[in-house]
Amino acid sequence: MRRYENVVFFRVTENGAERIPAPAPKRVKHIVLMTPLKSVAVSSFSFPFSNVLRIREALKLQTLPYAAAGGMELFPSIVNKTPRSSGGVVWFVPSGELEAVTSLSSPLETGRVETGVWPAPLPLVSRIRGEGVVFWLDKNNVSSMLWRGGLPVLCRWKARGRTTLDAELDWFRSYCKSREEELGECFVLNAEEPSELAALPEIVRESLELYPWLGEVNLSQRALDSAVVVERTVHLLSRAVFWILLMGLLVLAGNGLRYYEARRSIDEIRDRSSELYRSAFDPSRTGRISDPLGLARSKVEELRGGVSEGHPLNEVFADLGSIFEQNPSMDVTLDVIRYNVDGVMYSGSAPDREKIQEFWSAWAARADNVPYPSINTAPGVGYRFDMNVRW
Repeated sequence: MRRYENVVFFRVTENGAERIPAPAPKRVKHIVLMTPLKSVAVSSFSFPFSNVLRIREALKLQTLPYAAAGGMELFPSIVNKTPRSSGGVVWFVPSGELEAVTSLSSPLETGRVETGVWPAPLPLVSRIRGEGVVFWLDKNNVSSMLWRGGLPVLCRWKARGRTTLDAELDWFRSYCKSREEELGECFVLNAEEPSELAALPEIVRESLELYPWLGEVNLSQRALDSAVVVERTVHLLSRAVFWILLMGLLVLAGNGLRYYEARRSIDEIRDRSSELYRSAFDPSRTGRISDPLGLARSKVEELRGGVSEGHPLNEVFADLGSIFEQNPSMDVTLDVIRYNVDGVMYSGSAPDREKIQEFWSAWAARADNVPYPSINTAPGVGYRFDMNVRW
C-alpha cells in the first residue's frame, strides 16, 4: 500500500466496520481495517536470508514451543532486506480473532480491491517519531503500542471500562524503567472524537513517508497466502531459468568444442595434404602450397621428360592443316579445340556422318589412340560430334 491516496480506511467496532471520514479517492485500490486487536503480539527478527518462505519457516520453528496448541497466525513484515539477509518484525495474532476481523472485509470488497488489516495504533507512529508510545481509544478499547528506533516492540490492549489512560501510562513508565529506558513521547487518538478521527489520513500519510515498510503490513491470511504463492512461483521460475541457462551454456560449450575439433581436423588435413604433396612432388619446397594440382602436373611433366615426348601444339596444328589440305572435300567445322600434352579434343559439326567418318580416319592414321567420336543430330546443321585424339 505505497499509494495512500487510493486507500479507504475503516475502523472496526462492535457493530462492524465504520468508514473513517476522508475525501474519497477517484479510484479505490486498497481498503484498510483499523482494528484494536486484543491479543496481538510483536517481535523482531533477523536472518541471513531474504526468502519469505524461509523466513516463515524459521519463525515457526522459533515459536513452536509456545504455540503447541495451535490457533495462532504469524505475519512477518520485512523492514530491511538485502539479497543475503533480512530483518523486521513479526506479528502474532490468534486465528479466531483474526477470522472475526477479516469476515468484515467481504462486503466491502468490490472489483480488484485489496483488503488489509492493521493494528489500530500502528499508523500513529509519525506523531512520536518512532520513539515512545501511541494510544488508540474508542468506546470499548484502549489499544497501545510501544516503539523503539522506528520499530514496534510491544502491543497492549485493555477494556476501556477497566482502565484509564493515566493507568496505562503508569504501566508503560514502569515497564521502561525496569529496562532502564525512558518512555519517550506519547500520543493519543480518541476515535470517538470526529475531529481527531478526521486527522487520521494525514497521520497515515506522514507515517508512510517516515517508515515506508508500514505499507506492506497486512495481518490478513488471504494476503499472506497470496504473497507466499507469488514467492513460491518466483522461486520455481528462478530455478527453472537457472537450469535452462545452465543447459544453454552446456550446449554452447559443446558446440564450441565441436567447432574447435572441426577446425583442428581441417587444419590437420590441410597440413597433412601439403606434406604428402611435398613428399611426392617436391620435398625441398617449404610453406603453403596454393596450387597442388598445378604442382602435380608440373611434376608429372618433369618425370615424363617435359612436353617433348608428347605432341607439341604446333605439330597438332600442322597435322590439322595437312588433313584439310589433303582432303579438300571434307566439310567439317571445328567449334572447340582443347589441347594438353596427352592429346587434343575436337568439338564441331558436319552436314553428314560420312564427313565426320572421314575426319576421324585421317586422325586415326596419325595418332595412337583415336576413339570413335560421339555423334548427335543437330537440326539446321546436320550432325555434331566430340572426338578425342590421344598420343
